[in-house]
Amino acid sequence: MPASVGRGDLTSGSDRLDSVEIKVTFSGAGAAAATWALAPDTGGARRRVYFCEALARSTAPGHLPLLDAGLILRLRAGSGRGGAATAELRPCRRSRLSERWLRFREQGPDSFHLAGAWSGDRRVLSAALVSDCGRTAVEAAVAGEPLDLVFSDHQRAFLADCADIDVGFGSLDVLGPVDTVRWHGVRLDHHEVTVERCALAADPALEWLEVSERVAPEGAEVVQASLTALVQGKGLEPDLGRGVRVRRVLEALAAEGA
Repeated sequence: MPASVGRGDLTSGSDRLDSVEIKVTFSGAGAAAATWALAPDTGGARRRVYFCEALARSTAPGHLPLLDAGLILRLRAGSGRGGAATAELRPCRRSRLSERWLRFREQGPDSFHLAGAWSGDRRVLSAALVSDCGRTAVEAAVAGEPLDLVFSDHQRAFLADCADIDVGFGSLDVLGPVDTVRWHGVRLDHHEVTVERCALAADPALEWLEVSERVAPEGAEVVQASLTALVQGKGLEPDLGRGVRVRRVLEALAAEGA
């Protein structure tokens, strides 16, 4: 088996879709109300999330070169030893993914996931390659160590093959953190969801709550309608699309670093 292809590489991936991730997001006062109504009172895993952007290549206010090219680079450090680097194409055009990556599943610390990302009426394809690199590596990158040491060989090859932009790890800025608390396996009626509360240290007014559910592609429309009706039945109204939230966060972080 070639080293460059992960487990599950013996079948074609041209029709592959691993799952659909459904998200409903609340911001501002809506986030506070949704937290009170939906989040457990105790527990939750605390994490710090950072984003990488090419601010030096910005050509106008609000221009985020990587995000505008459909590329999101994230670093996550948990409260323990856990840490991960994620290279995500969103929205991703399936035509950009070669058979090599459509067949990649998991190899060593790296795993590839191809999913529908649904938030309200917005439905896009997400291709994410995650590397479990550990908290120490993430903290080193945040402190200024070269980013190509935290993103894996597979991730760099994936971006070189499939991204619409030359990443140029040596010139990227690390932005953040975003502080999060995440609860897994929360039961909401017949749904089992992940609830995550996020706050921006750079802008205390910018906080949001995400409720997400990852389901099989078949029947995802029914699940989305049911989950949306469930939160609306509690008097809550989602007000942020996933793409809107990421842009708003990156704009705030970029402004802080300017």
